[in-house]
Amino acid sequence: MTDYPKTEAGLKAWVDESILVSRAKGYHPTEFIKMLERYGTIPAIERLVISGEMQTGFRKLLQLGILHEWSMEAGVLKFPNLFTKKAQQSAEFRLRFVDDKALRQ
Repeated sequence: MTDYPKTEAGLKAWVDESILVSRAKGYHPTEFIKMLERYGTIPAIERLVISGEMQTGFRKLLQLGILHEWSMEAGVLKFPNLFTKKAQQSAEFRLRFVDDKALRQ
């Protein structure tokens, strides 16, 4: 994994690599790619991580064993200076409690 600069350009490059890694594992995040096109990188990621939903992509990355390295929640924690405190807290919560079945109700 490349060490990206903590800039918006670095985040975009990391997101691109995340998509490539997902595709190499057989998951094609088409809805997320549409969100990137519609909202832009940071707003799209903020929408995902702040959402109370357990998105399909989140579950798929968990299933593939790459959630903690390549999910958008992981991206928020890798590039915290680019995101709101709410997004940072949401990302941390989602990753910390991903296995807590009581929270998936």
